[in-house]
Amino acid sequence: MLTLFDFSRQIASLRKEKKYLEILTYFKENKVDFSKEQIANHEYIVSDIMSALRYTNQFDAGFQFLRIYDICIAAEQKERVLSAYGWLLWAKYKFENQSESDIEDESVFFEEDEAEIQTKNFSYNRTELIERIENLISILFQFDSEFTKTLNSNLFLIVLKSEKKKTAPNWKLINDFCSQIDRESLSQKCSIIQVERKGQTKEMELASDFENWYAYKTKALMKLGEWQECFDTSKEALEKIESFHYSNDVWFSRRIALSKKNLGNTEDAIKELETILKKKREWFIQKELAELYFEKNDLESAFKMAISAINNFGLLEFKVDLFFLLGKILKEQGILDLAFKHFSLSKLIRQEEEWKISQKIVEELTQFSEVEIPLSKIAELKNELKKYWNDFNSNQVVKSKSPKSNERNSVGEVVRILHDNERGKVGFIKSNENEHYFAVSSNFHLTPKIIVGSKIVFQILPAVEGEKEQVKILKLNE
Repeated sequence: MLTLFDFSRQIASLRKEKKYLEILTYFKENKVDFSKEQIANHEYIVSDIMSALRYTNQFDAGFQFLRIYDICIAAEQKERVLSAYGWLLWAKYKFENQSESDIEDESVFFEEDEAEIQTKNFSYNRTELIERIENLISILFQFDSEFTKTLNSNLFLIVLKSEKKKTAPNWKLINDFCSQIDRESLSQKCSIIQVERKGQTKEMELASDFENWYAYKTKALMKLGEWQECFDTSKEALEKIESFHYSNDVWFSRRIALSKKNLGNTEDAIKELETILKKKREWFIQKELAELYFEKNDLESAFKMAISAINNFGLLEFKVDLFFLLGKILKEQGILDLAFKHFSLSKLIRQEEEWKISQKIVEELTQFSEVEIPLSKIAELKNELKKYWNDFNSNQVVKSKSPKSNERNSVGEVVRILHDNERGKVGFIKSNENEHYFAVSSNFHLTPKIIVGSKIVFQILPAVEGEKEQVKILKLNE
């Protein structure tokens, strides 16, 4: 008669040979010789069956096996069983999220997608799988073996890394997951791996789980707009982490600066970002500084920093909000033609990429009398603006181009309206005994108020080949 010892030894032998399907067949054929209690209390049989189910991608069957044999996952359970269960959870989560270990792109996560902060109200159904992982991690902290520590690290990172690989990571999920993990219990050990780059094998040191917790947690808080907690946690990270990876010290400092900005401390935020910029000349940090200067009404500094950001390395598609900002700066400076073109580029890139066009762009464009630039003209618009941006290089003091003498603001009175219909209005403005032809579209916000006798602040633009000089109406002189 088959003994429990022989039964377990045969399963272990098949496992050593990696014959996982044969393990399951053998178990099915012989399990009737033993009680459920005998099998459930045998840590080697339980762990080997769960491993066989994992390697054959029968994850749900693994969880069913635990239920059938009433195997409890709790602190008093054997470490071997908990480990087998943990790797089953890890494989299940990886399979469902199609996550692959990709260590080389880790630094990309902490840099490139920092470009745009979008505060959203995320909602989701918390899955049972994540709850199981959180529960097991807290249990595994009691064990000190390297094998169990490795499992705990993999469980911790599989949730975070698989989520951040998604096109639109759920930052509320990441934030809540980190909140369930005791960061003080996470390993502060930095491992070293071999990576191949450009045909050469080099050593690469990875961030510890402790550092990763702070990196993911603070980024999630930033994305969610939880500024006070983001500030406090980022400061704590700088104080507690001994060695930083992927420029995390810079990103923690940046999150402190952005927190100060959103908590109303603009002056300190500017100082922080100016210091960070000396270490990391990223275009989106320059953009954030430009926004702060603009808020202070320091238009010259805002313009200089915005132009530097545009000319800095980075795909134009990522800079749609930067073009919008520069449009606002130019509009305040009275350079309306270029303001209109930057607003237009911000919209057209979103349109080309099939991204949502924000209402603020639509509202800005309706302030102009020009006909909107069609998507078919985006390449021409890019080329024109690239020439404008390239006029400002690192060896020059960046200053906005002042309007030429014939582009300065003038004041006049509407003396005739020639046409007033669904397309808009056309007529003449009289100023200094000269009459100037104007045309405004029906979408222009001032069109309904432009009537004979209206006092108008306008700008005369130079004539281009084959066309007459153009008049830009800026505002009513009330």
